[in-house]
Amino acid sequence: MTRIWKFITGLFGQEQDVPLYGKIALPLVIVGVALMAPGWRDAALSYLNKTYSLGLSLDAPWWVGAASAVLGVAVFLIGLVTASLKPPAQFIAIHHQSFQPLTSPLPNDALPRKMRKRKMSTLECDQSNFLSGGAFDPIGAVRQQQRLAQDVAAIRKADSNAALGYYGIVHIPLQFLAGCSVSTFPEVALFELHRETSTWRELQDGDSPDLDVTVKLMADPPSPIACVVRIAVSYPVSPSEPSKVVAGPYREYSISVGKPGIDKVTHYKQVEALVRTFRKVLDEIHDELPNNLIVHVFYAGPVSVGFSLGRRISRTIHNPVIVYNYTASTKPSYAWGVEVTKEGRPQDMVVINT
Repeated sequence: MTRIWKFITGLFGQEQDVPLYGKIALPLVIVGVALMAPGWRDAALSYLNKTYSLGLSLDAPWWVGAASAVLGVAVFLIGLVTASLKPPAQFIAIHHQSFQPLTSPLPNDALPRKMRKRKMSTLECDQSNFLSGGAFDPIGAVRQQQRLAQDVAAIRKADSNAALGYYGIVHIPLQFLAGCSVSTFPEVALFELHRETSTWRELQDGDSPDLDVTVKLMADPPSPIACVVRIAVSYPVSPSEPSKVVAGPYREYSISVGKPGIDKVTHYKQVEALVRTFRKVLDEIHDELPNNLIVHVFYAGPVSVGFSLGRRISRTIHNPVIVYNYTASTKPSYAWGVEVTKEGRPQDMVVINT
């Protein structure tokens, strides 16, 4: 029956847009009609058996087809009534920001098409009071963000079908921390701000321009005491900066797109290429080096990628990971970071470099 459904959905459109009761009912009706119609029953069943190895009987009496069709209609009607009585599943939009001026919330028409019927609930996480306008309190920002993770977990527990979206303009360590906190969420819709119109747009599905993602092992001393991972998407990450805040000797990786630049990331496939490469690096470090050796991450890229990179970090598998924030006006430029793999007191998670 599953193979029949794949054949039908391949003809008529996207499988994910059809509710479960429709997926069950339609094949039942199709098979039922095939069994009842003498003119093309044998040919249809023969084709389906040959193509999909279904093993349907060519000698089934007409009443078997009638029963199948009636059952299919009944399943559809019951499912339709049941679905109408249930409240629509939620779309949880995390609006994450730590810079002023603040960005506008996500409008309903920016939601993915298949999510338009859902009830959108916005979770605001405004940390600008801690890290903008001259303020500097990353510990307070992390403390507030821990409450955000708790709110997402509570919503997920109450509504297991809830979908998640993420957007905003926020400091890099907080992007990674947000992603690491929801790493078990099955799927997240990602949005970036369109600079010309100041509107939020979801990343696109389908084929995308190749970013030419490469990973290079830049240094591999015999007995490293740390690891450095530089990730360049929007801007290059200078190889001289990590040494100002990380004591060596350290193993060093460079992950980069072919030509770093702003607004490079427009598709989900591009994000997947970057995060897949990052995950392989973390796995390699875990497999080859002591598990207490710290991984220091220096990233320059869009929020959607930073958040997604955080989602590929496993707090139970990988080495401790510290993600740093870049500020051109400070000495050193990477003046603070957050150990995103640590759970507990915010003051134990924040790293200050002086």
